Amino acid sequence: MLDPSIPLAICALLVYGFTQVLSKYAVKSLNSTSMVAMNFVVSIPIYVIFLAGTLLIFGDRAFPFEYIIFGLIGASAVRGGYYLYLEALEKGSVTMVGSITAAYPAITAVLAIALLGEQLKSINALGISIIIASMIGLSVSHGRSSKESDFSRSSLMLSLTTLLAWGIGGIFIKLSLSTLPLIVYLGLYPFILPPIAFAYLRHKRATKKIFFPKWSVPVICAIVVAELWQLGYFAESAAVSEGAASIVFPLISAYPVVTIVAARFFLKERLSKTDWALLGAVIFGILLTTIA
Repeated sequence: MLDPSIPLAICALLVYGFTQVLSKYAVKSLNSTSMVAMNFVVSIPIYVIFLAGTLLIFGDRAFPFEYIIFGLIGASAVRGGYYLYLEALEKGSVTMVGSITAAYPAITAVLAIALLGEQLKSINALGISIIIASMIGLSVSHGRSSKESDFSRSSLMLSLTTLLAWGIGGIFIKLSLSTLPLIVYLGLYPFILPPIAFAYLRHKRATKKIFFPKWSVPVICAIVVAELWQLGYFAESAAVSEGAASIVFPLISAYPVVTIVAARFFLKERLSKTDWALLGAVIFGILLTTIA
């Protein structure tokens, strides 16, 4: 029987992959600061609804304090990492940034096995290894074929910081969801979104005007990206609450495959024979990972 976390992880994979194509356009037309502002404006009402639902459903029920702290740390790491990812994307090519940041499941999988005692079948471990290796190879190969060589030192450092934030944050999310219901975890976001977003915007010296941009196609794209990213994150969180972190995160990390294929059809980017071969390897790795 198929693990219910697998379809949820694949849903997150598809959503994340497609939004990268839109993000690539939006962040070039706007900037990372505007993208963060739009993400905050779109996100906060949704998470307030989750918080209200938590209070309505669970009332005065007390949850273990340490798991709430785990959730706050995980949520902070994931959202802060996303803001850094947008800045890295602004400073460097989407292919190179993606090839580094999408390797974060390697950190989460190792921590899940070492700290949470998760166990993998040999066939699943092989699938995970194929996914991560092929996905990184695909990103690098596609970058060379697309002649995307723009990659500054600041973009590298931001990408590596994002990699660590997502990798370590993932294990805290899994710890939190091992006890907290999903709606309770998502209801924690109104407590971490304002301080993280406003700290970032203050660092970038943004003014209030950034929350009221002129209506344009890039702004619409930024709003759509924010909405879709939330949908993908809900699917990812649900997958983590249902399945093993050492399987779910590597599956989701294959989202650059969707990005590259979508770019082929919508942005008319070319795929080399090596790209197609590595794409097939990723799909094969996903099949191995889903074997129960």
